[in-house]
Amino acid sequence: MYADAAMRRGVRTLGVTDHAPLLLASGVDDPAPGMHMPASAWHGYLDEATALKARLAGRLELLVGVEADYIPGREAAYRTLLADRRLDVVLGSVHYVDGFHVYDRARWARNGDVDAAYARYHELVRAAAATGMFDVMAHIDAMKARAPRPPSAPEREWDATVAALRAADVAVEINTSGYRKGDEPFPAWGLIERLHAAGVPLTFGSDAHRPDEVHHAWDTVLTGLRALGVDALAVFRARSRHMVPLEAVTEPA
Repeated sequence: MYADAAMRRGVRTLGVTDHAPLLLASGVDDPAPGMHMPASAWHGYLDEATALKARLAGRLELLVGVEADYIPGREAAYRTLLADRRLDVVLGSVHYVDGFHVYDRARWARNGDVDAAYARYHELVRAAAATGMFDVMAHIDAMKARAPRPPSAPEREWDATVAALRAADVAVEINTSGYRKGDEPFPAWGLIERLHAAGVPLTFGSDAHRPDEVHHAWDTVLTGLRALGVDALAVFRARSRHMVPLEAVTEPA
């Protein structure tokens, strides 16, 4: 379904990045049902995606990927999981901050300090990038989407995060689910501008959870990228980064 939607929209290269198993503790197969694949489904997912990649060859370039959470203290388990050679790309993300999910509105009744939570979130994003486990960091300011108010001065965290991402030589996803949750992508355009100025590679992701969300808001992002002078986006094959000129990304299929 997702591949069909991509081809209808003229997409030439599509990355599939389902949520990796959540490795909170050894021996727990499915600690967050409905949010991550069970650990027991991991190899089946990679088998299915790899077979689909072969079937679509010549019509659509399918990149086999995954989005994996950064869980402090569980790096060794994730390194083992993510070492599978079938993977083209691994996205890293932070969904859990000190026991709370970033999209859990109820958390704010128990811990309502938005600025402290946002700072901790960025601290974890920086730590995730420094592990070297991830090719791309995904939705790096997503916490703002469900907070009771925006952080009062998000820029306080931006410079440290940009520096850490640059030092880690990791790419950053422009994630258009932000437009479905608010009025800007993840990350905010001001942060995208700083990332580009620092030489951090960028890539595009619609974070589609339904086929009709594939390639969501691409035209809006394209306009913004051109305004910033971005001339290439990152694509990953076999965990190796390739920079594709923006013209090649946008030319008609």
